[in-house]
Amino acid sequence: MSVSTSDNTIVTIGDINYLWGIFMLIASARKAGMEEPFLVGAKDFDARAERILTQWGNVKIVRLDGVKRSLTCLKSFVMLQAETEYVTWADSDAFFTGNVSKLLPPESPEEIHFRLRSLQEMSPTFRGPLGSDESLIPENILNVWKRDVAEIAGNSAERARYATTGSGCFCALSLKRHRRFLEIWNELQHRVLPDRNVGVVDKSLKYYHQLDESTINACLNFVPDAPRVQKVFKMDKDPEHLFVHFIARPKPWQGWTKRAFRFFDEYVAVVAWAVAQGYELPSKLPDCLKAENKGRMKFLIPWMTLKPKLAKLFS
Repeated sequence: MSVSTSDNTIVTIGDINYLWGIFMLIASARKAGMEEPFLVGAKDFDARAERILTQWGNVKIVRLDGVKRSLTCLKSFVMLQAETEYVTWADSDAFFTGNVSKLLPPESPEEIHFRLRSLQEMSPTFRGPLGSDESLIPENILNVWKRDVAEIAGNSAERARYATTGSGCFCALSLKRHRRFLEIWNELQHRVLPDRNVGVVDKSLKYYHQLDESTINACLNFVPDAPRVQKVFKMDKDPEHLFVHFIARPKPWQGWTKRAFRFFDEYVAVVAWAVAQGYELPSKLPDCLKAENKGRMKFLIPWMTLKPKLAKLFS
């Protein structure tokens, strides 16, 4: 299935502290020749911050000023503001290593491009009963997910569809075909997630501690006409065509972790290209994004990883 770049909006979100991350996500796409429109949910952005992003062209801002809850709880809300046939969610602490336009959409309008974890990846604290061959998601969690989805959708699937959970950092689906699915996901988040900023994880929530990730997994498992997860996740196969998500702190525009440092050259090449093209940067170029500082950044990784606040001294 071929989807035109103009028919697929890439959506992301962040507050002013993630301006660099959003800038780099869009810059990586444009450097690679990707022409998709971007839709950015933005909190506490001033006029200059908006200009930094809209200078790339075909970038629209959805203002989220005054929102009290964690922005990760608003993914579905911002996705619903898109006006294209397809919509792709990408976390703002991420980037593309090449032109992935053809990889983004699902293979079928009936599917969602979403990464389910392998059986080996599932945390020991998130496993089902010993000997279970049905699901590694605990039964008590599945029961609550099923109940909550049914209250919104009117009914639910009888059994969980998937044995493992999936990552909430990326997904792509047909907005035209699955708008109702996004609306149910959005409503579920409003009902079960805190109306305050708790970050990206709230361990006090027994059934939804991973916030948006927990809720989208609940919906994929139990919304009756939810899109099917396509069999192969394509964004992590080809080194030249990856969606790279930086899951830990510090973020690359602040400093480097050992895991993230594998992509130092590719990430720094994006900002070097943006500078060469004359684009306005979010701030003075951080030392951690200068190619000539690669050796120093690698040496400082243990300190920046153990004490992320120290990363600010090196950015």
